[in-house]
Amino acid sequence: MILTRQQLTVVLSITLFYLVGQLSVGTSLSVSILFSVAIFFGTLAIFAGGGLKSLFGCLNAALIAKFLLFGLAIKIVLFEPVDNTLNAPRTTALVMALGFAGLFIGTAIQSKLFCPQTWSLNRPMSTRMLLWFSIVLLVVSYLGYFSSISSGEGMREGGWIGIARTMGSLKSFAIIPPLLYLWRTNARNWMTHPAILGLLACSALVGIFSTSKQDAIEPFAFYVLVGFLRYGFRDRRLWSLVSAGLVYYALIVFPYSQFVRNRGGREGSISQRATVITDTFWRVLSDRDFRTSTTERASQPSYFRQASLAPFNRLAMVGEADKLIFATQWQQAFTGGETITWGFKMLIPSFLVHGKPVNEASNYLAHIVGELAPSDQTTQVSYGIMANLYNAFAFSGVFFGSILFFAGFYYWIKAFFGEARWDGRPSSSSLWFIWLVASFEHRIVESSVSGMISSLIFPIIIASLYITAKFLSQSFPIGLNTYERWASQQS
Repeated sequence: MILTRQQLTVVLSITLFYLVGQLSVGTSLSVSILFSVAIFFGTLAIFAGGGLKSLFGCLNAALIAKFLLFGLAIKIVLFEPVDNTLNAPRTTALVMALGFAGLFIGTAIQSKLFCPQTWSLNRPMSTRMLLWFSIVLLVVSYLGYFSSISSGEGMREGGWIGIARTMGSLKSFAIIPPLLYLWRTNARNWMTHPAILGLLACSALVGIFSTSKQDAIEPFAFYVLVGFLRYGFRDRRLWSLVSAGLVYYALIVFPYSQFVRNRGGREGSISQRATVITDTFWRVLSDRDFRTSTTERASQPSYFRQASLAPFNRLAMVGEADKLIFATQWQQAFTGGETITWGFKMLIPSFLVHGKPVNEASNYLAHIVGELAPSDQTTQVSYGIMANLYNAFAFSGVFFGSILFFAGFYYWIKAFFGEARWDGRPSSSSLWFIWLVASFEHRIVESSVSGMISSLIFPIIIASLYITAKFLSQSFPIGLNTYERWASQQS
């Protein structure tokens, strides 16, 4: 990979800023240097992946930003040493340096490998096909979600419930294809189109009922993201929406979700869960004293000392990774390949492997850290791929494991979606770029290796939806022209 002079200047400027910033607030020299090395390779990996308008460059940006850039910048602004809340600062900093070096090398390797586009879905998509894809995704995702919760099995997974839950996990992305469709048909006020506002309202209600912070806020985030991609990042209207969304998340969604999930919001029948959820959400929304007390109980400062910043700990994942790294080092609890092969077992159907794991290894790792009660076998705690690799094979596992994982995972995605890039238009390439960034910018940062391995099935699921939509668009063209004319004329 050959960097332009401008790109090299950006990489070196960011690295130097963080090195000087860390030293100026009292961070130890060794930790400052190691974190700066991680930032150097992390920003290099963005360009190795093709820049911010390419899928892999964008995912690499999410990794370095959520692990280090945001968290370290806040510490510097607050004049706090970056390492003052880490349990194993030098070890964690070395893991970050090795991991992001592996990310850079793995990304560069996959970019040089020839990838036949036999299965690529990144092909021109007609407007009618895009409409049908929107409909199929909406129907399948919400049917999957409501089927899984109607079982009354709480958080149990596996079997048909596991399949339904997998389909239901796509519901947050159901807003993206309709937005691109309305953009393509030149619909006036496409962001305030009745169909789009209806989807936002439905997704907000579902997010509240699911008790998941991610489900509650993701559709709105994707809605704003598509708006930024069309209108640019200087649009004041969109920044107003972002501000409102941050307030809603920090004051309502975060404390509500943290509180209700342990008080009946995820167990029991639908009616029992609905009663608990409705009562809790209304009290958080309307009772200031209850909201304050709930926020205080839900706020468990981790990387940030300030309780008010607790909702944003996931934007400083270095603090979460440090927990597993410290526990592994202190207890010498290295697990070898157990948590890695875990992901391949999840890919195998249950009828072939009796008693196979149905959840990724994050719960198992959380018990090593001591963050969960012994009886809790469902809650998934996020530490990230690099901390998981350290827990498996120590420092060599972080470096070589990161190279192997990112080269292999990115190559697998490229085999199905080609070089997905943002091209400034509501094209197929833009659709897959937005969708895959939306799908993985959260998971690739927070999941364990097993969770990412199990997600290798994701492109096959999308391909099945794509094939279904293509069949319907070719077999049932009658009746859509009227809708298309109506959609393009709505204000």
